[in-house]
Amino acid sequence: MKAVLFDLDYTLCDADQYYLGAFRDVSNYIQEKHGLSNEEIYKFLVNRWREKTTSYSHLFDDLLEHLNLHNENVQTIIKIFNSHELDSEFELYPDVIPTLRKLRSQGYKLGIVTDGNVERQMRKIQKLELEKLIDNVTYTKNTEPKPSSIPFETALGVIKIKPSSAIYVADNPFVDFKGAKTIGMKTARILRGMFADITLNEHVDFTIEKLDEILKILKT
Repeated sequence: MKAVLFDLDYTLCDADQYYLGAFRDVSNYIQEKHGLSNEEIYKFLVNRWREKTTSYSHLFDDLLEHLNLHNENVQTIIKIFNSHELDSEFELYPDVIPTLRKLRSQGYKLGIVTDGNVERQMRKIQKLELEKLIDNVTYTKNTEPKPSSIPFETALGVIKIKPSSAIYVADNPFVDFKGAKTIGMKTARILRGMFADITLNEHVDFTIEKLDEILKILKT
């Protein structure tokens, strides 16, 4: 192996910190504009999000339907969500920096392949100062969302590594691994975040609980 690519949310950082804060922003906006209870709005968002997971793309449509706010622009709500200001509590999992430093010291090329709004994900990466340890970041909104293989081909093309010499580490068994496996990469699923208890392991070569376990896998 010559390269390790990572997902971002729930792989390198706890995305709950972002989602819950952004839901507060949306709840406060609707309360101020429409006079509705921000606590009830927040509760609906959190419950529906946990039920549908981050893979669900109609959360805010459901919210406006639930509140009977048919004249509210859902794009305004999405913009508020994507513009959430990251605070000091938003940080990497404790095992990330030591693992990335170890991988770099051993000569591996490192990259990130992440779904989601580009500006939002870019602000996360800047806040977490990941540019110092990562060779390349591929935002799938600029290529094609996972489970497509295109973002993986793009990422590996930038760092000039063949798929057979790379592994992708991520958390979401529904979308993260198929594209990587399709082009011949190895895959490792880390069991943390909202998908940790999902038993689906299709397209997964290895399963880990802590990020530093990838170091042992690379030696096999």
